[in-house]
Amino acid sequence: MAAPYKRIFLRWEILRGWVPALIFAAIAITIELFFFNYMVSLGLADKTVSAPVWPFPISIAMVLSLGNAVVLLTLWMSVFENTAYVKAGPDRQVRRALYPIRMIRVAALVLAPFTLVLFLPYILESGWFVSWAASASNTLPSTRGTAVSFYNWAYGIAQTDISTRFIASQLLAALAATVVSGLQLWRVRGTRNLMLLLRKKR
Repeated sequence: MAAPYKRIFLRWEILRGWVPALIFAAIAITIELFFFNYMVSLGLADKTVSAPVWPFPISIAMVLSLGNAVVLLTLWMSVFENTAYVKAGPDRQVRRALYPIRMIRVAALVLAPFTLVLFLPYILESGWFVSWAASASNTLPSTRGTAVSFYNWAYGIAQTDISTRFIASQLLAALAATVVSGLQLWRVRGTRNLMLLLRKKR
């Protein structure tokens, strides 16, 4: 391969490796920005501090949000690196076909529990969901007591300081994504150990 074409090929390989990570990071940051703006609309005070090495004020809540985006990106890269070619076999065409599918699967595996835990408490408190729960409890009278007890508890949680709720939501969401990613890695390692054991027996 001629030197110019080889250089272009290498640059394309590097770019192709970074593009999925950039797309995932953009999705994670979008989720965090949406949640941040939603919490600000609920009354979250966006406190800022100044740093001597940075000319602009730094938002503490935004730093926490972007930190969670970095955590999600790290989890995605770690899980995908360990699951990309599990049970793919030596066939290159199969590997190429499974590569993007598993990339999307791992992204959903990391983002789904994070987003669910992040937004679920606020969905349960929303007016439309409360109305739906009230109509469902009227349809099924046996669930009315449970629904009332749950919303009494949720109302008490809702009275917590908005900054505390913001931090708790971020930490719990990151913990949920970490646990799900850890379970996936544990399952993959168990599969690999089983495959190695079967090969030894053969």
